[in-house]
Amino acid sequence: MSRPSVFPALPRSILSLSAVALLSLSPAALAQPAPTPQAEAEAAERTRRVAEDARRAELEAQAKALRDEAEATFKATEAGCYDTFMVNHCIDKAKRQRLDTIQRARALEAEARQIDLAQRQRAAAEVQASQRLAPPSEPAAPAPDPEAARRAPTVIPVPAPDVDIAPTPEADRIRRDRARSANDAAATAEAQRAARDAERAAKRADTEAEAAARAEAAARDRARYEERLRKYEEEQAAKKK
Repeated sequence: MSRPSVFPALPRSILSLSAVALLSLSPAALAQPAPTPQAEAEAAERTRRVAEDARRAELEAQAKALRDEAEATFKATEAGCYDTFMVNHCIDKAKRQRLDTIQRARALEAEARQIDLAQRQRAAAEVQASQRLAPPSEPAAPAPDPEAARRAPTVIPVPAPDVDIAPTPEADRIRRDRARSANDAAATAEAQRAARDAERAAKRADTEAEAAARAEAAARDRARYEERLRKYEEEQAAKKK
């Protein structure tokens, strides 16, 4: 006689559902490996870069809007200054306001450049790290000794079979990694030079624009002075008559 089971028998419906659930899982889902630390780090870096790119684009757009606002406000204010009594004081005040707005734009542009520079520095650090982790290259063969070659007996070489020795996959991988690392390092250095050149060009353009604005304002002031002097001389000549 069979012994009674210690655990109560499960209903057939529950057993059937459990079997269906197990069978519905695909082999790929059951055998999917956990992400490696390197894959997780790369995913985190991609997420961080996307957020930084969005922030940099936002900063650049805000800086451009401030520059446009500075120029538009200055032109509108300058035109109204000629209707006031203290023309030069009004124009100087408008220039200071424009410069304040431009400095705010420069601060945003500097923050955007810092984001770009930080990204390039991280990329360069990754390249250097990969180069350090790469296996060392084989040492160079020692230079042949002419005296030893002269003393050695003459050996008639036997033709080797015409067989192409294919490089191993590991050697191909190392060569590709080193070539890619060299290209990445060169691209990073070029990008850093381009960023520095762009920053210098932006500062130079701002300086030239401010100098041109000062020269234009001086020319207008001189023209107004000459016009007032001409009217004064005409009034004095009319009084003498």
